[in-house]
Amino acid sequence: MTQSRSGLHGAQRHLDATLRQTLPAMLLRASASDSDEPLQVERAAMASAPTQMAAAQSADPTTRAQLEALYARCLQTYRSAIRPQDTAWDDVGAAVALFVAVNLHALHDIEATPSVLDVLERQLRSVTRRSAEWDVASREQRQFFFERIAILGVLMAGNHGKAKSQGATALAELRRIAREYLEQLLGFNADRLTVGPAGLAMRG
Repeated sequence: MTQSRSGLHGAQRHLDATLRQTLPAMLLRASASDSDEPLQVERAAMASAPTQMAAAQSADPTTRAQLEALYARCLQTYRSAIRPQDTAWDDVGAAVALFVAVNLHALHDIEATPSVLDVLERQLRSVTRRSAEWDVASREQRQFFFERIAILGVLMAGNHGKAKSQGATALAELRRIAREYLEQLLGFNADRLTVGPAGLAMRG
C-alpha cells in the first residue's frame, strides 16, 4: 500500500462526525436563486488540519510525520492547482463541491466540468453550512473544516488515477470509500446519484 493510499484510509476512518449529515431530497432541485452567499473563511496563517489529522491516525512519530507531510502537500496542491484564485480567503463551498465531484468520479466515472462544479457549489451550500456548523463555528473551526475537506478531495482525486493503474481490486476499494464518503455527507444511496449540467440528480 502506498503512503497516499494509507493516508486516504486513515482519513476515511477519522472523517469528522459533522460530515455525517443528511441532505434533504429538495436540495437536489435547489437553484442558484435559492442559495446563500458563498461560504468563505479567512485563510489561516498556519494550517492546522495536517497535524491534527495525522495525530488522530497514528501514535508512531515516523508515520505521523509522513502523514502530516502528505496532508500538507494535498492542501498546497488544492490551493495552487485547483483554487489559485483564492488567496486571503478560502471558499468552503467550492471545496465541498470538489469533494462530492471527485467521489462521484471515482464511483461512477463521471467527470464534472468547471461549470458543473459551480452549480454543485451553489446546490450544496445548505448542506455545507450544516456540516460545518457554520453559524456557530469559530473562525478556527471553519478553517479546519475547509482544510480537511480540501485535503480529502485531493487525496481521492490522486488515488483514483493510481487505482486505475493498479487494477480491479484497487478500483473496487476506492469505489467503496467514495460510496461511503458520499453517503455520510449526503445521507442516501450513492449508487443512485449522478451529476450533470443541473448538478446532483437521482438516477431513476
